[in-house]
Amino acid sequence: MKFDMKFKSHLLLIALVSICLTGCWDREYLKDLHLAYCAAIDYTENGEIKETIELIIPPDIEQKATKNEIHSSFGPTVRNASNQLRNKVRGNIRFIKYGFELMGRTTAERGLYPILDVNYRDPSNPTSNVRLIITEGEAAEILEQKKVGELKIGEFIKQKIDSLEEMSIFPKETADTVFRSLMDPGHDFALPYLGRDEGDIITKGVALFHDQNYSGMLNPDQSIMMVLLMGQQGKNARFTKKLDLGHSDDIRNFITINVGSKKIKRQFKVSVSADESIDVNLGLELQAVVEEFTDVLDEKELKKVNQDLSDLLTKEAKTVVNEIQKANCDIFGVGRKLIAYHHNIWSNKNWSEDYRKVKFHTKVDVKIVSTGILQ
Repeated sequence: MKFDMKFKSHLLLIALVSICLTGCWDREYLKDLHLAYCAAIDYTENGEIKETIELIIPPDIEQKATKNEIHSSFGPTVRNASNQLRNKVRGNIRFIKYGFELMGRTTAERGLYPILDVNYRDPSNPTSNVRLIITEGEAAEILEQKKVGELKIGEFIKQKIDSLEEMSIFPKETADTVFRSLMDPGHDFALPYLGRDEGDIITKGVALFHDQNYSGMLNPDQSIMMVLLMGQQGKNARFTKKLDLGHSDDIRNFITINVGSKKIKRQFKVSVSADESIDVNLGLELQAVVEEFTDVLDEKELKKVNQDLSDLLTKEAKTVVNEIQKANCDIFGVGRKLIAYHHNIWSNKNWSEDYRKVKFHTKVDVKIVSTGILQ
């Protein structure tokens, strides 16, 4: 009897709670939506915003594949251009959380904040996994290709960005991390930089930013060194270098190493002198796996190759840091260290001018830990 009363009371409680449940009041049906894989933002000659998107159209029947459509609209602001787009297509538009946003270089030179601000005002717009990409020409031209081979343009670019991040050519930046850098006076960022060559979408390197504006670029080889100096790495990070080994057959003087598959030690120390000058010790200890080399290395030759590679990569690292400083891009967050540990010094600095005066002491040490599977 006691058990029955207890069971009935539980049923009554469940019934009362169920009455209070409101249900899914904010649900949206997939059939009523248009999914946007990617967007492109450009400025027109008369100063208007041009927004171009790739929409993924579901098939009428299961056996058919999805299709993509490219649509563009114009407006004085990003929000207005988006509203014009919604007027053109049936149903609402929702951006895929693993998508990306392209921006033409001229747009990036004018500043990213007005473009990105609306994404953070709208909670329905994803940011944490959305990649931002700079293009050499008009961003819309890339989307208007519609396909690369059998792949829709959005799928192709996503696969390209993912693979180049794994190769340590692009840093792993998202709309979320970029917006946080925009709010941080002591840290800048770099974004993938793509171009077109006779219909092919090619990697130009990375676009460097000071504050919110495009300020320079690095080529793909320099980009790998920058990513390593930032303390990031993908699954691979390859360098092909010519050594002075005295071979008449030129191909035997080249070596290809991979430093991304092993642990990297990084040194990053910011020091302030009595005269308030700033020194940065930036160093890397790389463990290299030889992926292509025609010679067998004995202990003496191995020591020489290690030293030669260290000298070559140190020289390249110094060149990369010099280019980054010329672009006034505090990609390493020197200003962030000053804010945290030397705030009085930071308060006396005009960082837009004083960052270029920072003295970097850059060094790369290479040690070959594997010479390949044949020898």
